[in-house]
Amino acid sequence: MTSAAENQNWQKRQYDSYGPHFRIETANPELGMCGNVAYNLYGYADSGDTANLGLRGNGQFEILTDQCITIDGGAKVEGGGVCVNIIGSKGDVAITAMDNGDVRIKGRNIILDADGGNIEMIARGGKVDIDSGELIATKQRTTRINAKKTHITGGKIDIGGSTGVTLLTSKGPIKVNKFLASEGSFVQQCFQGLAAAASIGKFV
Repeated sequence: MTSAAENQNWQKRQYDSYGPHFRIETANPELGMCGNVAYNLYGYADSGDTANLGLRGNGQFEILTDQCITIDGGAKVEGGGVCVNIIGSKGDVAITAMDNGDVRIKGRNIILDADGGNIEMIARGGKVDIDSGELIATKQRTTRINAKKTHITGGKIDIGGSTGVTLLTSKGPIKVNKFLASEGSFVQQCFQGLAAAASIGKFV
């Protein structure tokens, strides 16, 4: 039985060295996680850092470097056109910062457009902090907030509903027909007469 090493064709391999800092290699038959090496550009800096750019046998294209990768396009683009375009033709686009790194997106406007899908924000063990001059949610069919504790504070808070507002409590739902303003804190104003309302099932 022949082994994988015996089946490797080393006659196709070409290796060109341009001094100690750069080399080009093609058709290396040694198998790795992604197959053999179709071609590879290898660079070595005086600092000891290396960089590889190449195509693997399974069709994957890789850019690997020990330090930062900078992609800068559009130096002559006029009027704010597209400068960098990343497309996943038939699959996902994944950006991962490893080893406690952050992912930062900065621009004049940031638009998240889920065409027919969902936008999900997950902060495991942390929080989602939105700091803006105004927060607008429009055209929602349903808005849900599920939490053990919910705090709403503000100098002016308006709550309205065309079919009324319902408070879900441990004693059952309470329908609020209207809110009456009076002296006191916002919490006192919202929940004044709560004990009486619970017995009749609605506020006045």
